[in-house]
Amino acid sequence: MRFKETEIQQYIWEHREDLFSMIQTPLFEKDPNKKSWEYEPWELLYYQTLKEYEEYYNSLERLEFFGCEVRLPKEGENTIRSDFFGSLEGENGFVICELKVNRQPERQAFTELFAYANHVRSKFAPMGRRDIFYLLISPMEERIVKEATLSNLLYDKNRIVALIPSVGDDLNSLKFELWVPSKKDFETFAKTAFAPENIDVFRISWRGAEVKWSPTEKGKGPDSEMIHRLNKVSHYAAQLMEANGIHGFVFCLQSYPSERDRGMFENGFTICGINPFKSAKTRLLYDGGAGLKDAAEADMEAVGIEDFFPGLDEIDTDYEFEGPLYWLANNWSSCLDEIALGVVNRLNRTIGPSTYDHGYGGFDWQSYRYNSHEDEFCWNYDISLTGVFREMYDLYLERVYQTDKKNIDNEKIGMIENGQLEWHIIDMMYSHAHIREFVDGLIK
Repeated sequence: MRFKETEIQQYIWEHREDLFSMIQTPLFEKDPNKKSWEYEPWELLYYQTLKEYEEYYNSLERLEFFGCEVRLPKEGENTIRSDFFGSLEGENGFVICELKVNRQPERQAFTELFAYANHVRSKFAPMGRRDIFYLLISPMEERIVKEATLSNLLYDKNRIVALIPSVGDDLNSLKFELWVPSKKDFETFAKTAFAPENIDVFRISWRGAEVKWSPTEKGKGPDSEMIHRLNKVSHYAAQLMEANGIHGFVFCLQSYPSERDRGMFENGFTICGINPFKSAKTRLLYDGGAGLKDAAEADMEAVGIEDFFPGLDEIDTDYEFEGPLYWLANNWSSCLDEIALGVVNRLNRTIGPSTYDHGYGGFDWQSYRYNSHEDEFCWNYDISLTGVFREMYDLYLERVYQTDKKNIDNEKIGMIENGQLEWHIIDMMYSHAHIREFVDGLIK
């Protein structure tokens, strides 16, 4: 770009009230409103994300910048400056805008954006993720910037908009194009994450106090109070997963009486989450030309940490880089272990010493789902989804409701009026049969 960043910045500041009119009107792909079974699960997330992104774009019409090159001093540290600082009329929170007009410095964009945001959060603690609106003005040529923006929209659920600047020989020709994630990029990003080989599973089984957790009579199944108590355990664990940013699902179970007679622990707790290191390996190999199944099934040693950070090769060191990614992937499972063991330990405490027996082990979802003996000879109770799994399944259930409602209305069946459809949808929210089918279809 022929103009300096400071010149572009000053022009935007002087014409801040006209910023929205400088944005070329974008075209958003519309949701085709297909029947629920005609969507691939990632498509539901794609169209919902586009809908939210369009809302963020429209909100820029109410953007009010009240600061340019705003100093954000921190005691004992160098002063950082936000290119623009503002708010959205009628909405909560602040708008933080970072301007980069050339490709090379745009790599620093998110570092600076989040540095400003963290400073603001420290001043207005506690702030939620919806209290800050990120506006990035950048060429959007670097892949790392595109993926970071997509990750913020998809996983972190931050309000963010990216604008691509262009200008001719005169600053008055300054225009902006809205960057919109492509369907292909979205599909790749989602499918490589949801491969069942990337979903780590931790299973803990225990034998606790009878009556509280399991029936006293031999051959008896659990009563409704015991089931309700175990469902509370998984719902509590799901809250901890959400708090830790883990995208997955969790459920409790009880072995059949015949399995207890063989020495199996009665109570079980299964927690599952997307391992980000396995997901990154799958995406790297898939982008390199491998098939999705081959990329997902490849061992972690198929890639090294230097494949993600090429600059490591330039460092003169005796450190071996082949191992860290493998161990990071394995160590990530401890996030699931800590939640599962913590929940079960806490809920089996007594006034005296703890006396419950337990055992545990790790799997991936593919091996657990199809090869685990313990997944078959038991009652599986409510399954709770977290993160992007919860969001996708909620969208799917909405499609199921709309599809079924239309069919019922056309056939003049009284299912809507007497509430049967609503109850059916509620039952599906925690149903193993429906959710497992949904998860298995994530990369169909």
